[in-house]
Amino acid sequence: MENIDLKQEFFFSGNETGCLLIHGFTSTPAEVRELGENLNKVGYTVLGVRLAGHGTVLEDMEKFKYTDWIQSAEDGYARLREICSTIHVIGHSMGGVLALCIAENTQVNKVVALAPALVTKDPVAKYAGIAKHFMRYSQWTEGERPEEESQYLLGYSKIPVSSVHELNKLQRFTRKSLHKITQPVLIIHAMKDNAIHERGIDLIVNGVSSNELKRLHLKHCGHNITVEEEKGKVFQAVIDFLEP
Repeated sequence: MENIDLKQEFFFSGNETGCLLIHGFTSTPAEVRELGENLNKVGYTVLGVRLAGHGTVLEDMEKFKYTDWIQSAEDGYARLREICSTIHVIGHSMGGVLALCIAENTQVNKVVALAPALVTKDPVAKYAGIAKHFMRYSQWTEGERPEEESQYLLGYSKIPVSSVHELNKLQRFTRKSLHKITQPVLIIHAMKDNAIHERGIDLIVNGVSSNELKRLHLKHCGHNITVEEEKGKVFQAVIDFLEP
């Protein structure tokens, strides 16, 4: 890991099947890097994009709208499309919502939503459109983590309230067109997740038009399922699901 800026996008060359990896809200590509490494080990070409306004300084995030995050993901898809004949899209948290959004409008083969943040648990989040006029930032409430987890969790320590409003808009935008998704879908989420609401999972399950939909419930970890104790189970489930 020395001399590697984990906050930046990553690309691992492989076969003609590409995997587009999308990180979450206020986070960085680091949180999905290990998943990308594991996918590359079994042969896939992998691109982990960095969403607009992420992985730099907090003030940058306030400059961008939810449409810019969609554009970041679409740009990654276009880059993979130039070199890959088949593309799978995989996202964590808000990245899971963006993965669904991409699948609604492009030719992807399979979709993986990891702890997808289609509905958040924070009851105050829905008022962000009003709160942003009175409050610029809110604080993440995060406890201590072991080094093997924290080294990949390099996101902002504060949350721009205006960006929460943009997340709300992305959620609504994506929910409207879930029926367009006909591709196979895998949803992995944790029972102890304190960030996303189970209702969002139900909306995906009941909203997509896919004939193949698989779910995996994790029992021991929280929201950051790509770096926490059950990450190995997550990696293997994704690899198994993507097999031709």
